Amino acid sequence: MKTLVIDRQDVKTNLQAIKQRADGALIYANLSANAQGMGLMETARFLRDEGIGNFAVSEPEAVAHLRSGGFVEEGILMLRSTLDPDELGKLIELRATCTVGSHEAAAAINGIAEAQGTVADVHIKIDTGLGHYGFRPNETDKILSIYKYMSNLAVSGIYMRFSDSSNNEKQTRAELEEFREVIEKINDAGFETGIAHAADSVALFKYDFCNLDAVCPGSALIGRLSSKHSFGLKKVGYIETELEEVKWYPAGGKVGAGGGRKIKKPLKTAVVPVGWYNGVGLSPDCPDHRLGGLFSRIGRLMGSWSKRNRIYVRVGPERVRIMGGIGMNFMVVNVTATDSATGDRARIDVDPRLAKGLEITYR
Repeated sequence: MKTLVIDRQDVKTNLQAIKQRADGALIYANLSANAQGMGLMETARFLRDEGIGNFAVSEPEAVAHLRSGGFVEEGILMLRSTLDPDELGKLIELRATCTVGSHEAAAAINGIAEAQGTVADVHIKIDTGLGHYGFRPNETDKILSIYKYMSNLAVSGIYMRFSDSSNNEKQTRAELEEFREVIEKINDAGFETGIAHAADSVALFKYDFCNLDAVCPGSALIGRLSSKHSFGLKKVGYIETELEEVKWYPAGGKVGAGGGRKIKKPLKTAVVPVGWYNGVGLSPDCPDHRLGGLFSRIGRLMGSWSKRNRIYVRVGPERVRIMGGIGMNFMVVNVTATDSATGDRARIDVDPRLAKGLEITYR
């Protein structure tokens, strides 16, 4: 059996670090992408047991699953601004907090809430550089119209997300200042913004000026930030499977995917029945869209990937090398220095957000 294993203690360690960095700010645990790949319901229950009472998601289906799964009183923020009437109707019925990212979205939510005879809870999203959902900072008049004219909307918060907090502190500070100016203009007009939040995982751990009233960590839960620093977080997620086809391979041939690797002397090899389809060797940073990513992929296939980034497989206490490239659903490893046999357990690090085709197990 091929299993994605989630270590509860590692998640707990990361959550404790998040709470410490939040320093009293409200925590919205970002459970987008099936709870960062860890499994929505299991992760939500674990976090609730650890004192988390507010969540953020990106799809209405996740809200429905949480509500039907017993998360009746918890706050659930829908991070994606949508105009779809079916989605909005469902979100309002489920008492989710909707994101308002445009005047059109605000009007749509207000109209549906009015038709349902209720008031929808919303957070206003400000776009300071990411270029997707949100009002631009100079659209103050459109934002104020929500407070003035849309009586079926209750604005309980306002938020933004940084465009490059991993690499650019100056830009991060500038974007936060733009956000603060929007809040100030709303307050000067006589309105309250409610909970203000800006910090995602990287901003939370890298800077001391981003917390505001709340934080919304996601990747920090699995200890896999888009930053060269780990900040002491534990990497969560590994695949556990069994070795197959353990055998001696003669010198002179090639083994592995991507053209294989030439064998200069007899080696004991084993097949590990997972590959890039299961998330092995992949990065969430869209490497295929950058030259560096392209060359790293070519290098990996040619067997010349740097030692720093090299992927290993653990067989018992031993760490063994992958021979050749990583195939769609298999790898060949060198187990010559071990007493491995077919059926022995193998373990491979994997980012849960990229893993698929695997049963999720909490331990």
